[in-house]
This record gives sequence, C-alpha cells and structure tokens, in this order.
Amino acid sequence: MWLRMEMATIEESVLTLSLCLMVWLQNARRRALGDAGQSMVEYAIVVALVAIIAMAGVQAFGQGVQQVFQQLLSKIQSIGS
Repeated sequence: MWLRMEMATIEESVLTLSLCLMVWLQNARRRALGDAGQSMVEYAIVVALVAIIAMAGVQAFGQGVQQVFQQLLSKIQSIGS
C-alpha cells in the first residue's frame, strides 16, 4: 500500500512539474512574440500531451522505481529487526 502511494506521488510530481514548465514556456513565448494569448484548444492539447508523456514515463520507469523503493523498504525493515 505504501509503495502505491509513493508511485502516485511521483506521478503527480511529474505531471505538476511538466505543467509548470509548459506554462513558463508559453509565457516566455507570449512575451517574446507579443501574442495576446493562447486559445483554449491549444491549452487542452498541451495538457493532453503532457499527461500522455507523464503516463509513458511512469510506465517506462515505474518498474525501476518500484524496485528502488522495495530495496529501500527492505533495508529499513532489516534495520528495525
């Protein structure tokens, strides 16, 4: 259960970081080009792409992250014994 909670936290962190980066890049582009603003469709596409990339990253690295947390958990449990 603890490991699943950690994976959800990692997924949320990756998604939050990706969204912050996209907003920062959009703001930089707007300042550089003098755009008045993005349309909602473009924002929806960007959010969907970031979500897909985040899910693919978790799928690709999920097993490796799970193994790291399992090793950490077993070391912590062995210290307590």
